[in-house]
Amino acid sequence: MWKLRHFFKRISNLIRWAPIIWNDQDWDYSYIFEILKRKLIFMSEHMYNDGYHEFSKQDADRMMLCVRLIEKVQNEDYMNELINDDEVTIEKIRAGQKKHDKAKRILFKLLDNYIERWWD
Repeated sequence: MWKLRHFFKRISNLIRWAPIIWNDQDWDYSYIFEILKRKLIFMSEHMYNDGYHEFSKQDADRMMLCVRLIEKVQNEDYMNELINDDEVTIEKIRAGQKKHDKAKRILFKLLDNYIERWWD
């Protein structure tokens, strides 16, 4: 019975990953972020709904924090804030870039500190 469930879970995984893989390209780092983001979303949902270790909900929250940071980096949120600014200065551009870089550093620091704990 478990082999049958395992088989259908794998089919389900293929279906849910199909759009991500279909749109994947090898020439841009943003696709790496997209794959990582989706994996973290899937893992977070599992940890939050079915996780049984003591800190599963906290781990799910950390994963979603990583997802939000990935989205900020992908969308260049801190640089896009300047689009509607009437007075864009080099200082504002540098500040936006600094925030962008900080979001990446925090993302990878979180991954470095916690990723090996994210299993159930």
